[in-house]
Amino acid sequence: MRNNSERDFAAYPRRINAYKWYKLLLVGLLFVAFNVIAMFAIELITKLAFSVNVSSTGYDDMDFFTAAGAFNNGATAAVVIPCIILAAAIVKDRPLSSYFSSMGGWRWKVFLKTFVAGLIIVGIPTALWYFLKGRTGDVVFSLGGFLILTLFVPLQGIDEELLFRGFIMQTASSWFRLTAVGVIAQTVIFTLVHTYNIVGTISIAVSAVLYALVCLYSKGIESPSALHIFNNITQIYMAGIGYGFISSQQTVPETVFNLTLKVLFFLFILYADRKLHWFDEVKYDDVAQFNSQRKG
Repeated sequence: MRNNSERDFAAYPRRINAYKWYKLLLVGLLFVAFNVIAMFAIELITKLAFSVNVSSTGYDDMDFFTAAGAFNNGATAAVVIPCIILAAAIVKDRPLSSYFSSMGGWRWKVFLKTFVAGLIIVGIPTALWYFLKGRTGDVVFSLGGFLILTLFVPLQGIDEELLFRGFIMQTASSWFRLTAVGVIAQTVIFTLVHTYNIVGTISIAVSAVLYALVCLYSKGIESPSALHIFNNITQIYMAGIGYGFISSQQTVPETVFNLTLKVLFFLFILYADRKLHWFDEVKYDDVAQFNSQRKG
């Protein structure tokens, strides 16, 4: 059975009987406050644990490869998840599960299947691309850096999807009752926080739209998270073993190649939605339950 319009991810918060636009704003303000506190805590822990201060001026000198750098940058990204969840839990504007999907929360089956698809469509081709281009430097990974990065990078992909597609896109779409507004809002903000050259900026903007489309068609952040993980982790790993660089200066060939893989992933999501029906299963009606509890 196909999903009905009530399962539209972008407009999902509007199913709440007691929907209030300002409550989403409160979630955002609390998230910012918690995130600032978390940043200070991470800096302190990094200093105490590794006896160094980790700093960078941008992607060109960002350290993903030492233990201290991997921890600092990885934790800074990963902490977004608990900060959003804590803010939403305090405001209680809607079910926490609705931030992850419009089908009753995080769907492990969907995530794992699209994770494998991401490996095949994005991860392996990207690694081969860098291998074919040849070595660009020495191995810069430390053992600690590799292990810590392996822990945090998957969380980095999930947290960006939770923030930009699960919160910002849903919030803007709900405020204006237009999915297109949500897609545009998250695209603009996602692009602004990623500082690249003009080619890289275009790539980020197009990527944001593709992440949003994958999210909308799969009705949750699990599939774009799988795509996002392989987009990030493959490039960082390859740079760590001496193939390629993490740089703000993106080239046209790299951008075209990267976006082509993302488009292919999106096309696969369309196929999985319309032919394989991967995203039809409803775990439970979290909003109906939430509305019922509110009445009680």
